[in-house]
Amino acid sequence: MNRQGSGRGSSTPRRASRGGMTLIEVMVSLTIVTSALLGFGAFLTRFMHVTSQSNASSVAMDLAVSRVEQVKAFPVYANLETTFNATESALPNCPGCVRTTLITHTSSASQDYKTVTVQVTVPALSSAYTAAPVAVPFTKTTSISAF
Repeated sequence: MNRQGSGRGSSTPRRASRGGMTLIEVMVSLTIVTSALLGFGAFLTRFMHVTSQSNASSVAMDLAVSRVEQVKAFPVYANLETTFNATESALPNCPGCVRTTLITHTSSASQDYKTVTVQVTVPALSSAYTAAPVAVPFTKTTSISAF
């Protein structure tokens, strides 16, 4: 007995199993891939922004620490104010940054020390609370006593 479509001598050909994807499957997969790529693009943009801000912050703190170390290494305690009290704007590796050094002298019968405060202001960093760029100050303070 010979059934139609099941034997060798069949008069109607067998239907082949489906080998491709339907249009709906393709559209769904493209939607998923597009969503993933858009999410990755947003992540990459934010990552680059944060990295650039981190780099600027690091340079600013290095400039502040460098100035504090220069003041600490200066050999003449009496001349610290006249030598280092200043505001500088042409700083290496930090275009647009401004470094302000302020040294205040505290003297009494029982104590004599100087407080060194260095503030480096970096222009155009976004604050954590606003998306608009603002000048962000980085401050380093130390005390030095005469010995």
